Amino acid sequence: MERLQAFQDRLLLARRHRGMSQEGLAMKARLFKTDISKYERGQSMPTLIRLVRLADALSMSTDYLLGRSEECHADA
Repeated sequence: MERLQAFQDRLLLARRHRGMSQEGLAMKARLFKTDISKYERGQSMPTLIRLVRLADALSMSTDYLLGRSEECHADA
């Protein structure tokens, strides 16, 4: 449950920090806006491929989004 809370909080903050709408993030990550909404409300967790797409779209690591790291940027 703790991971879900970390994920939804970090996803929402990262999206807002980048000035992206849910629709904008969905388009960039090749997902649906409803998916982003469900993730941010804690109603769903993404599959691995969707998590990677979200991280890539936000230019951050999957570990950061999942609350496993405090380092937000993925290593190049």
